[in-house]
Amino acid sequence: MTATHPPRHRYPALLPFSCPPQADWLLSLTLCLLALATHFPALPLFAWPVFFLALGSRFLPRRFWAAALRLVFLSVVVITLGLLHGWLDDRTLRLSLMLALLLKWAEAKTAREFVLLAGAALLAGAIGVLQWNEWIGLILILLLSIVALGVLEAASDGRRSVRAALLRNSGRILMALPLAAVLFLFFPRIPGPLWDIGLSFGLPLTLSLEKSNQGLGVSTRLKPGQEQTQAGVAESQPVLVAEFENWVPPTALLYWRGPVYYDFDGQEWRLDTEYEAGQGRKLMRRGWTKASVFGETLKRKGQEIRYQVRITPHERLWLYGLDLPSGLTSEAFISQDWQVLSHRPIREETSYHLSSWLDWEAGGALSEALRQRALALPPNGNPRLKALGAELAALPDVEDRYKAVLASLAREGYTLRDQFAFQEGADAFDNFWFETRTGNADLYAGAFVFLMRAADVPARLVTGYRGGKLVALTDYVIVKKSHAHAWAEIWEEARGWRRIDPIDLIAPERFESTAATRPKSTPNPTAPKPKTEPSRPVNPPKTPAPTPQQKREESPAGAFNVAVSTPASSGWHLPDLGDFLGRWIFRLDAGTQQSLIGGLGGGFAWVWLLGGATLGSALVMVMGQLLAQLRAHRRLPPPEREWRRICRLLRQHGFSYADWECPSDFARRVAAARPRWKKEMTAFTLAYTDWRYAAGRADAPMRAAACARRLYNLILADVQPIS
Repeated sequence: MTATHPPRHRYPALLPFSCPPQADWLLSLTLCLLALATHFPALPLFAWPVFFLALGSRFLPRRFWAAALRLVFLSVVVITLGLLHGWLDDRTLRLSLMLALLLKWAEAKTAREFVLLAGAALLAGAIGVLQWNEWIGLILILLLSIVALGVLEAASDGRRSVRAALLRNSGRILMALPLAAVLFLFFPRIPGPLWDIGLSFGLPLTLSLEKSNQGLGVSTRLKPGQEQTQAGVAESQPVLVAEFENWVPPTALLYWRGPVYYDFDGQEWRLDTEYEAGQGRKLMRRGWTKASVFGETLKRKGQEIRYQVRITPHERLWLYGLDLPSGLTSEAFISQDWQVLSHRPIREETSYHLSSWLDWEAGGALSEALRQRALALPPNGNPRLKALGAELAALPDVEDRYKAVLASLAREGYTLRDQFAFQEGADAFDNFWFETRTGNADLYAGAFVFLMRAADVPARLVTGYRGGKLVALTDYVIVKKSHAHAWAEIWEEARGWRRIDPIDLIAPERFESTAATRPKSTPNPTAPKPKTEPSRPVNPPKTPAPTPQQKREESPAGAFNVAVSTPASSGWHLPDLGDFLGRWIFRLDAGTQQSLIGGLGGGFAWVWLLGGATLGSALVMVMGQLLAQLRAHRRLPPPEREWRRICRLLRQHGFSYADWECPSDFARRVAAARPRWKKEMTAFTLAYTDWRYAAGRADAPMRAAACARRLYNLILADVQPIS
């Protein structure tokens, strides 16, 4: 007799190469491809032929020269990318990681190699998920988890099929979700993700940042309302990391100054051509090369802080510093608009030391050319704002003019949103100010600057970033793209330029959550206690919102009337599932966790949350058991299902089938008690026993089904109780 040997692999038609029976190569390959798909938005087109070559190297013979060829191939690609883009460039690191992963799959032989490969692919996929928005990222995480569990299961049990492994792991994840939700919600967490801690202590910022010259902090052109915060990784990309000396200010007081706009043509704000061309030395002629000379132009300055900044490359001149700079780093200067600028565009990650005043009051004189530039308005567009500004111009004092506008912003139903419907055009500010009354920071600041100019008050638009994320238990603050911000500066003859941030009146809670500070045990003696809200120039009156019938209302100064219109109803919209997932899963920090568990004002909300999670787990388990029983029932042969169905129906009429009883004895006992059932009961039992004990009777299943149907109807029609 010739001995038979099992095949070396389970897929002989698909694989021209050998694969160990204890490893599921298909699941591990799927996990690698999923990891590759998560990096798709950040990978250049030339990377894909390289990846296909790496996968195709699996067809090479298993010889020493094949392994050496793969190593040479990897080295050539990494060295080429390093020389072209830099060794720590995002493209170099991503491409090297994914290429090494695919080459390892191509040469894997044993079950241990496939399992280790699965773990590496899962880690690479988790990094790649950061490129997507929160909703797609969650789906990719679930897919990666299911396939990863399938790899581990296939490695331990080579007999299980791919489909069975995926279905089984999907059920496991579903069963684990309630318990995972409980652990996720109740497990204590530090403020901020671990990734931010790594960035603070030296992890290259370019690992998670794509070079871009777009955004509030770097753009040389800005359309009103265009910089709406993007959901997903775009808003989580770091811009800079600042390490403070001795004392960390409340993050709500941190204004990172970027581009300053004067010129507005009715469609967009524009900077000088020197900014667009990156000509720092030309701008330096109009600015200050010594911070001490710049400080002499100020009337008042105080609360000086020192810090070190690591900034990401953005191809522009800005070295972001806090308002206002009191010290400079090398090869930098202070522009005419008080920005800290570099002599050359920032094309690689840069580190520098700065010092700034948080409390200041400008001085000096405003040149006539700059005054005209800060008062210029486009000849067409926004007629209602211009008319409103003309009414404001009748007020004798500049302070009365801007206070009247801020008071109306505080009480007339304006709302702050990062995502909103915006109507572009020449009258964009009019539609926003009088109709929708909903916008983001740059829209509020731009409209405020426009209105102040119409009121004959010099004004300019300042963009950059506000706040930052204070890393737990450190002196580091991480500023991300989500902290992009815009504010206004107006000129007063007695006080010079002064900052006005409309957001502090419209949505003061926006920055209350970030105003957290961790002073050291020995605070900086030169840093006095910060004021609560230095950028809020006026405390708005706490008056109720006007009714629709109140068309005009007197201003605090007594001479300015503000037109009131009811905001248009936005109607019902589909819930933003991505925002919900981002708020309660991806961006759930320690403060939100504590407020959620404790409820409003503290309490026992955690009891209800825990009870709901427990009930959810119980429901999932019950549903799982019911589905398991249903699947087990459907796997039974048809005659067996019919026999059990008839036995359940007879049990309801008082006839229970005993374990020691054979089907024929049970049929005789039922027929003796119910003579009218005798014929059908005997026929059904005979067909069932023929199927079960006489394998040669091919017609037994069909007879059993027909007899069961007649017997079932007969029993239902006969409701006579047993005697």
